[in-house]
Amino acid sequence: MKKTRLFTLILLISAGILSAQNPVIIPDTLSGTEFNLNLQNGTFQFYDGVNTTTMGVNGDILGPTLIMNQGDFVDITVDNQIGETTTIHWHGMHVSAANDGGPHTTIEPGETWNPQFTVMDKAGTYWYHPHLHTQTNKHVSLGIAGFIIVRDDEEADLDLPRTYGVDDFPLVIQTKDFDAQKQIIVPSNNDDVLMVNATIDPKLDVPAQVIRFRLLNGSSQRVFNIGLSGNATFYMIGSDGGLLSEPLALTRLQMAPGERAEILIDFTGMENQQVQLMSYAAEFPNGIYGAKYPGMMQFMTLNGYDPNPLNGANFNIITFDVVDQTADPVTTVPASLVEVIPYPEASANTSRTLTFTPSQMGPDQLKKIADPAGL
Repeated sequence: MKKTRLFTLILLISAGILSAQNPVIIPDTLSGTEFNLNLQNGTFQFYDGVNTTTMGVNGDILGPTLIMNQGDFVDITVDNQIGETTTIHWHGMHVSAANDGGPHTTIEPGETWNPQFTVMDKAGTYWYHPHLHTQTNKHVSLGIAGFIIVRDDEEADLDLPRTYGVDDFPLVIQTKDFDAQKQIIVPSNNDDVLMVNATIDPKLDVPAQVIRFRLLNGSSQRVFNIGLSGNATFYMIGSDGGLLSEPLALTRLQMAPGERAEILIDFTGMENQQVQLMSYAAEFPNGIYGAKYPGMMQFMTLNGYDPNPLNGANFNIITFDVVDQTADPVTTVPASLVEVIPYPEASANTSRTLTFTPSQMGPDQLKKIADPAGL
């Protein structure tokens, strides 16, 4: 009997039905008006005993969460020590082109970049990452990415969870592909390893109260269909542009790469229970990266896309273990949030002329240049 049970357990583990879970990493924070960021190479053990080559900010993988206040003038020094040209972009933030860190603002190996700007954004969740032409995927996939939390007076007046790492958690969700030596493959359509904050098979202890999660889809291509186990309700309170006017009750939230969302989950009265944050990708229609078929037609596919066990399947992202409340818990979801003033429709009606040219001229383009009138 004991041999039968042992054999069954071995089969379950090998099949991935049972697996050890790991406490999710919570990134450190930097706050104030001066930030020093060191882009560096490193190694990280996604798998026990195996060193994977990575890149990080002030560490081997990912970067610290930058906490800023609306209206502050911030001074940032970015030191590029990865041995390759790169950039750092403040994704979602309202800054000038000179400070934006797009492909045009490169940081050469061994050099520093010193963007300075006033934080104009409202309270919300933003992020920073490299944005070098043709190398963004590589540098982000190897680990250079971090959260930015902007605070303001309007958000401070709300009864919301905001104690970082206690009732307010940043979660960057990513999928990656590893080779036989457990090195990250970039690019790849076989991104079959899911992780949260660089943690495979993650779990997180959460108090039995209202908890705030700042979600970021940090994957290269994959779209997630966020939901809770048992189709429980959660509340979206913020999007890419900051807080909403009121919480939005949801059971699903679709998130594409680069998107952020702030959600509240009420764990009140759920001590000693487990809740899973899921992706219900089996519900996706064809044509979305993450659906069973990446094209609208079943015969359309991508190299490495099939077989990938995440495509067209429902899967667990992270497990929440509910523990005792904190000393001063938030136990209700607010009925309203902030005033959101939409842009007037009249000001949105703007005409612009954009001219696109191919990087390599083909016969059709050369013909149009030679005979623009089409005669």
